[in-house]
Amino acid sequence: MNAEQEDFLRFAVLGPIRAWHGERELDLGSPQQRLVLAALLLRRGRPVTVAELIEAIWGAEPPSAALSVLRTYASRLRKVLEPGRDAGKSPHVLVSAADGYLARVPERALDLGVFEQRVAEAKRLRAAGEASDAAEVLHAALDGWEGAPLAGLSGSFAEAERSRLTEMRLAALEARLDIDVQLGRHSEVIAELAVLTGEHPLREQLCRLLMLALYRSGRQAEALAAYRKARRTLVVELGVEPGPELRELHNRILAGDAALGLSHSGSPESRCERTELIVPPARGQMARPAQLPADLGTFTGRDAELARLQDLLPGGGEQPTTLLISAIGGMAGIGKTTLAVHWAHRIAHRFPDGQLYINLRGLHPTGSAVPPAEAIGIFLDALGVPAPSIPASPEAQAALYRSMLAGRRMLILLDNARDAEQIRPLLPGSLGCLVIVTSRSQLTGLVANDGAHPLTLNPLTHAEAHGFLSRRIGAARLVAEPRAANELITRCARLPIALAIVAARAATYPGFKLDAIAQELRDNHGSLDAFTGYDPTTDIRAVFSCSYEALSAPAARLFRLLGLHSGPDLSAPAAAALAGLSPRETQRLLGELTGAHLLSARAPGRYLLHDLLRVYAVERVATDETPQERDRALERLWSWYLHTADAACVHLTPERRRVPLEPPPPGCHPLTFTSHDEATEWCEIERSSLVTAAHQAAASGRRGIAGRLAACL
Repeated sequence: MNAEQEDFLRFAVLGPIRAWHGERELDLGSPQQRLVLAALLLRRGRPVTVAELIEAIWGAEPPSAALSVLRTYASRLRKVLEPGRDAGKSPHVLVSAADGYLARVPERALDLGVFEQRVAEAKRLRAAGEASDAAEVLHAALDGWEGAPLAGLSGSFAEAERSRLTEMRLAALEARLDIDVQLGRHSEVIAELAVLTGEHPLREQLCRLLMLALYRSGRQAEALAAYRKARRTLVVELGVEPGPELRELHNRILAGDAALGLSHSGSPESRCERTELIVPPARGQMARPAQLPADLGTFTGRDAELARLQDLLPGGGEQPTTLLISAIGGMAGIGKTTLAVHWAHRIAHRFPDGQLYINLRGLHPTGSAVPPAEAIGIFLDALGVPAPSIPASPEAQAALYRSMLAGRRMLILLDNARDAEQIRPLLPGSLGCLVIVTSRSQLTGLVANDGAHPLTLNPLTHAEAHGFLSRRIGAARLVAEPRAANELITRCARLPIALAIVAARAATYPGFKLDAIAQELRDNHGSLDAFTGYDPTTDIRAVFSCSYEALSAPAARLFRLLGLHSGPDLSAPAAAALAGLSPRETQRLLGELTGAHLLSARAPGRYLLHDLLRVYAVERVATDETPQERDRALERLWSWYLHTADAACVHLTPERRRVPLEPPPPGCHPLTFTSHDEATEWCEIERSSLVTAAHQAAASGRRGIAGRLAACL
């Protein structure tokens, strides 16, 4: 742009996109043509490729004539912007560069450039202690806005840029209001803050300023009411409590903290952080991360689960039009991460703006959980945000993270999450992204409140387990020893981590027969010694212990005691007798165990331990419970079976002479029945458990109980 043009040509994007020569407004043509100019102005001074411009105008499905139409738009814009340019002369404003175009526009000729300069100046003034001057500069910066940025333009590019620019305006507005409150203008800004908190109820900084302004105006009750309203909104809409700054301010207002008022010099003494001026990078400056871990070359099986996951995505290769969340759950070692990574690689091409990955270490043998704020900082770095541009407060970082993802099509894999509270701050605020979550917890809250699609993994089928071993140690060895191969699968209980340990041993010693490895598992029957190692991520005891250690003390005790039950499964009332607890309390603890995937619900009211988890429970009860407590638990369990079976016999064989039983021990609550059918159904369901209990009692020397149980069968 030459000196004469600089004096007359100016542009606006902070509202409808407009341009002027002097005082004369220019006709910029159709919305698509104006979108081309907008894309170039937002990247002023840097080239925008033809491919980027075509995507900005038409998205992922441009027409066949897109290139020709784009060139027409560029030609028309050049004529409008430089009407006096000779036909043979090169353009000065919209120039060709690097397989695309570039807009040569100085900062002062674009309202966005002026806004950014003023925001930077205000930040400098504020840091220098010149708050009043900073407020004036911010007032001037905000006065340059004329409504929603890029108004009248549609499409994913326009929406993403509109979100970014709107976030910039709100950050500047919050900073200006913060300074106004600091300068003692609290009464003047209350009305403005009340409107803004209504328009943006999830922005805690606006609520903080409103509470502070009300409190300093002598309106303590209204300040507390503003907090209650904000908290209710956050809990209902996001399922989270207010951040620490807002909670601290609330507590200080409740306490009537005098330090929240104005000091003698007229400046407030508040420990709350100042509002930070957040300027998200333009879309073209953002990195396109590709953080997925390597896919497992030996992956096999899980066809049904992959089909269910694939059904979440629109058919025909179309992009998602909503935020999709897939919550993959299951017990430790079931293969959640392996499946998630494999599926993510299969569909990565559908999310061209990149893939983010983080191991949240919610339950991990080698470290503590990653706080959401730390995860957001890692993601911002991956998205190309320079470290000096990352704000200090967690709330500001989260706002910047959501702005960075606005309008982008990204895949985000949150691995090994602890709970929904760890996940929610990492969810994008816009549509078109896919979030894959893996967790040993059921994440019921994420399903109920955030629309996540749950997928619980079960052990592999026998055929899948066979394929698993075949891919890792070779089909020839399985064919040569089919019986040993099947025994390995059975003794590993079709659990992927156990199969992987066995396969690694077989691959490390190719000269060993599979039967020798199976013999090692036979020798360690009833123990996890055969599945231990030096790597805690593949040591089954260490992996199981992460889930176990996260339990509450009562739930951990119940899990241990379940190791005493030898039947195929057990009912909630039987579990209550085993633990010596009320049915209601036991039901709550069973829910905690199933939520942690340490126990599975086989049917309503009936529960099942995976074979290797049962071994782990047996080991824990042997080391963590005294012999006396183990004996009392078994006594309660056998007595429960005996008294309940006796109650069933009253209906099944009423003519039979009955021998009175001793009263059940404390903590044992046998069932009673009201009909023959009810008693029959219970006996059919519990027959295997009754047989097992009789054998267990006999082996423990309690032949009287064993005989009475056998008589009831």
